[in-house]
Amino acid sequence: MTNPSLDRQHPAQRAAAGTLVPKTCVVCGSDYKECRLPGLVRCQACGFVAANLNISDEELAAIYGEDYFHGNEYLDYIAEEESLRLNFRNRISTLRSLVPDLADKELFEIGCAYGFFLQEVAPVVRRASGIDISVDAVRSAQGKRGVDAVCGDYLKFDLPRPVDIIAMWDTIEHLKRPDLFVSKAARDLSTGGILALTTGDIESLNARLRGKKWRMIHPPTHLHYFSVATISKLLDRNGFDVIHVSHPGNSRKLRSVLYYIFVLRMKRPAIYAALQKIQLFELPLTINLFDIMYVIARRR
Repeated sequence: MTNPSLDRQHPAQRAAAGTLVPKTCVVCGSDYKECRLPGLVRCQACGFVAANLNISDEELAAIYGEDYFHGNEYLDYIAEEESLRLNFRNRISTLRSLVPDLADKELFEIGCAYGFFLQEVAPVVRRASGIDISVDAVRSAQGKRGVDAVCGDYLKFDLPRPVDIIAMWDTIEHLKRPDLFVSKAARDLSTGGILALTTGDIESLNARLRGKKWRMIHPPTHLHYFSVATISKLLDRNGFDVIHVSHPGNSRKLRSVLYYIFVLRMKRPAIYAALQKIQLFELPLTINLFDIMYVIARRR
């Protein structure tokens, strides 16, 4: 089964050689079947949902170039720094409530982007470092923010020692093989270590009401769609116990919200351009549609 929408995508996003969706579910190993949502498949047993397309590693890497953070997935990631840092501080606050001795812990972030989270968390942990596939983002994280970040594929990266906390913010949905990332994270964590992640919840009320128009459904950048049940199952199969699940709000500037609505979703850039004249364009907003889940799990 192929995704006809791929024919309308940019060549850098189009299907090529290489398998994206395995023949069996990455969560439980059962077979996939057609899904009511176009371009997606659903596991017959556990209900896990994935994009039904093939894409090469090279094309996937091309998606996450500089344009990804400046006009493709985000209007301007750097311009959202204040809002993003607020989101990260809220996540750190939750971590502190569950990990009392956080100051003694070493943390590693998968998908560290421009290093905003690493900067925020550095003062409250013993050591913080991270990895990202984007050359431009890592260069900025290292040079402008002085954080300990490397550019590369986490699956091919050897940590020098086990760490206490691994963070994956809005990352797992982008991965070709999230199961392999979770499995490696389990190996890279010390016993009792923490894996903290955020991702969309496809079984949330908003996702079910919106159906194929749910804001999180946009392959090939988002490839996998978890629910509380399926992410918990994947974590359990890899030796984790879930200790926290919540659906927090996220902060964004009004202009980013409008850009998403009128440019990325509705394909009406003229409307967005006209709205730029309003005085409240830079207004920060905290919105909670209760469709993004924050999951924290402890390695057994």
